[in-house]
Amino acid sequence: MKKVIEDIKDLVSSSKTAILAAHVDPDGDTLGSMIALALILRKLGLKCTLYSADGIPKSYRFLPHAEEVLDRPPKEDFDLLITVDASDISRIGPKKITAKKVINIDHHPDNTNFGDINYVELLSAVAEQVYNLARKLGVEIDKEIATLLYISIITDTGNFRYSNTLPSTFMVARELVEHGANPSTCATQVYDNHSIEGLKILAQALLNIKSVKKGKVVYSLITHQMIVECGAHGEDLVGIIDHLRTVETAEVAIMFREEERGKYKVNFRSKGAVNVSKIAKAFGGGGHVQASGCVIEGEGEEIVKKVLDRVLKEF
Repeated sequence: MKKVIEDIKDLVSSSKTAILAAHVDPDGDTLGSMIALALILRKLGLKCTLYSADGIPKSYRFLPHAEEVLDRPPKEDFDLLITVDASDISRIGPKKITAKKVINIDHHPDNTNFGDINYVELLSAVAEQVYNLARKLGVEIDKEIATLLYISIITDTGNFRYSNTLPSTFMVARELVEHGANPSTCATQVYDNHSIEGLKILAQALLNIKSVKKGKVVYSLITHQMIVECGAHGEDLVGIIDHLRTVETAEVAIMFREEERGKYKVNFRSKGAVNVSKIAKAFGGGGHVQASGCVIEGEGEEIVKKVLDRVLKEF
């Protein structure tokens, strides 16, 4: 990775403008790491624009500089396009971005290495990579950057509960706390900040929970009508899949969410025995071994049957 970081350093030093892009349906890691990286690069004199095709979910609008994130890329040419936490270029959305060079910074095992420079490393979160990059670039980590990166880490590790948590994760987290990140405040903002509508739709998801294979696979289907009746929005459904995963017998948890008529978003979680990234990829999606997702078109019950058939093949 030393040469890759040196290549990034050289490219940054020879550039004047950059657009940093989060992946669609953004989570804490892509947003926190993207904003933190922009603050780091600005300290080196690079003019940075922040872009998220799906904007900033309400649950992450507390992030420093969140108001700077655009949901449409400016119609201009950039020296650099830097993608953050995206396993493929298509993951940043359909809008065209014109840039001379692409830097791909990601930690997914199925990354397609689409950049001119690919900084791909299987760490707990892209935040670890951004932290390492800042150190190599000689940029001081201030309180804002530390907070953004700490939030990125806890969201992708489930507050250090998931198996992707590494020894390096704790070492980086310690450094971030020493630079000003407050673990209690960060955890409260991420995990204890639900809307009433969000809790109502969570209740619906739990009421509709079903299982197959003696409880090894648990799933729930949330229709658009349920979301409307609860007064909820897409961002209120973030984290519901992790509640399904807590079923004691579950090896795989699946949440089906009707985005619009005939279109469902499917989230997968695994406790380790099953590679759900492989399953998601079979339906045009992707992600991590224990956390992945995809979008499938069709009727709800047909999609549920199709996905369950594919999941059961892994057993």
